[in-house]
Amino acid sequence: MMEEIIDRLKPVLKRSRILRDLSEDDLALRYHAFQLMRMRGERRAGSLVSGRIRIAATACWAFPVYSQTFVYQELAQVIRGGFDLRFLYSSLNPRSHLPAQFSSLWQAKRTLVLEHKVYEQDFAYFTDKYPEKVKSLVEMLCRASGISPEELHNHYHFKQAFSFARMVEAYRPDYLHSYFFYEGTLFTLVASHLLDIPRGVSCYADHLLRDYVLKVVPLHLEQCSIVIATSHRIKRELVGLAPQVDADKIVVKPNAIASQRFPVVERKEPPPGQPYRLVCVNRIEPKKGVIYLVEALRLLLDRNLNVSVQLLGGVDESDASKEYAQSVEQRIRELKLESVFRLEGRRSEAEIKQFLENGQLFIAPFVETDTGDKDGIPTALLEAMATGIPAVATDAGSILEVIEDAWDGVIVPQRDPQRLAGAIEALLLDPARRRQLGQAGAARIRREFDVDVCEPRFHDRIRQAVAARRAR
Repeated sequence: MMEEIIDRLKPVLKRSRILRDLSEDDLALRYHAFQLMRMRGERRAGSLVSGRIRIAATACWAFPVYSQTFVYQELAQVIRGGFDLRFLYSSLNPRSHLPAQFSSLWQAKRTLVLEHKVYEQDFAYFTDKYPEKVKSLVEMLCRASGISPEELHNHYHFKQAFSFARMVEAYRPDYLHSYFFYEGTLFTLVASHLLDIPRGVSCYADHLLRDYVLKVVPLHLEQCSIVIATSHRIKRELVGLAPQVDADKIVVKPNAIASQRFPVVERKEPPPGQPYRLVCVNRIEPKKGVIYLVEALRLLLDRNLNVSVQLLGGVDESDASKEYAQSVEQRIRELKLESVFRLEGRRSEAEIKQFLENGQLFIAPFVETDTGDKDGIPTALLEAMATGIPAVATDAGSILEVIEDAWDGVIVPQRDPQRLAGAIEALLLDPARRRQLGQAGAARIRREFDVDVCEPRFHDRIRQAVAARRAR
């Protein structure tokens, strides 16, 4: 973090002997003060010019994360919907990780400085300013998480949340929004409690995982004005976690895509002697079920079908993902599939569309892991179906809310390479059936999963929450 701050300040450091001689702590404090001043200035300018609803949002400490396309799609539509957005992050990744169509978010990003000296200062600031609120916040979080006040104070995310709150205080947004139930949503909880600002959270698939001591999902569901469930299944799970919460505040709004970016393509049969191409777009990690597609490909080849797989996606930095990728590569070698199961790596949107155009089937072999990890509605599946490529997918996550089996795609049980291979074989031998499924799938995506259909539900709820707060 400090290295990034120093890199940003280098032009100033070269001109200023005073700044050049400061310690890293002092540099962090000054950079934080600059960001606060910037947010205050933008708030005043925005109030004078537009009078639009201001939103502060966050997802996780890094930005951009190439696997969080669904987050950036939703936030880009918030900007397109006429809201003033500031997106707070801590660690900056290369701009190439952000798809070009979300460039408005690059302009809306603002640095959240999370150095120790900074968040200790901000914690002291709010403790002095709102002692009773800080006390009640500690009691509430300890009660919800089951940890002691001492453990809470020693958890660095708790203290960092007060630096987030300082940025929020400077910008004075009308509404806060976050994603997932990790540090970003903790940050918005703290800021909302201290500053009396309505907030919301978009829920994907981590709400059932017991992987974060401060996850406190029921507490978030109680306190949020808006809860976005990205599928009906996820809403049912959330209601089960907090049955006392008014279910009407949980809005089912699926991941959505701008379907005009994925026009329907008329696909041709492969030339004589060339293989049928199966396309798979996902990261290589346990919940993606890639190992079962490897097994299915071996079965198809043994049935004398000329077929290949092109998997587009990288490997996450987690140990579990790296180990899984190694097991996938090992299984490919064991089954002698190196020439026909191609790991193409991470690709751009334009490249993915080219692979889809040249493919005959899209495969989504996802699974729900033993820990409960799963996908909700995969964005890659929506984008593929929008182009008219027929999809074969498993019954994992919320995929059943996208595909009606045998109508606009084919569903097979997860972790069953035999059934997966059988479904693929049947479709490869029936071009007319493939065309029918592809057309029906493309129509459904445009009817139910386009941004112009889905996102207004969210925007209307934001306006309602802000109006209710202003009325109070």
